[in-house]
Amino acid sequence: MPQHRITLHDIMTNNLDDLFEGAKADVLYSDPPWGEGNLKYWRTFNGQKGHPVNWLEFVKRVKFLWQRHVTGACFVETGVKFEQDVIAIFGQPQGRYVIRYSSQNLPNILLGWGEQPRLDPSDKKGFDVPFTVLSSLPTKPRSVFDCCVGLGTTAKVAKKLGISCFANELNPKRAERTMKILDFSLVAKD
Repeated sequence: MPQHRITLHDIMTNNLDDLFEGAKADVLYSDPPWGEGNLKYWRTFNGQKGHPVNWLEFVKRVKFLWQRHVTGACFVETGVKFEQDVIAIFGQPQGRYVIRYSSQNLPNILLGWGEQPRLDPSDKKGFDVPFTVLSSLPTKPRSVFDCCVGLGTTAKVAKKLGISCFANELNPKRAERTMKILDFSLVAKD
C-alpha cells in the first residue's frame, strides 16, 4: 500500500530531508510558480512579504531538490515565457511537450529530463498531463515527488496510479486540501 508524506516548507530555505528520511522518489513532477511575479504573489499570500526570491535561484533550487531526492526522471511544467530560463539551469531536456489547457491561453510547456513517456510531443488539449506522463513511462514509478504540490494534482495522480507521493507545499491551506485527497502523514512544517 502506498505511503504518502507531506511537509510545509519553504524550498528556498529547507532541503526537505525530513520528508524523505533517507528514501528517494522515482520521479519528480512539478508545476511550480513561474517567474518573479508568481513567486512574489505566493510569498505575499503566505505572509512572507519580507522574503523576496530570485526566480533563477528558485529554478536552481528545484533542480537541486530533484538531484538530492529523486533517482529518476524530472518533469517541470512551465509557461512558454519561462521555458528558456528552466533549460538554462536544467540543461537541454530529453522531452518537450506543448500543452494547451484552453484555446485562449498561451500553451504550457512540459520539459522532461531522464526517461521519457511514450507520448506524441505535439499539442495536447485538456488532458490530465501528470497522469498521462507518469502512466506512460516505460518503467512504472513506485513514487513521485512534487516540491510545490499546490492544490494536489500530483497527489491525485499518485492515488490513481497506486504509487506513493512525497509532497511539499508552502501554503498551509493548500496543503490541507491536498491532505484530504490522500491519507497524508504530515511530517514537518516551518
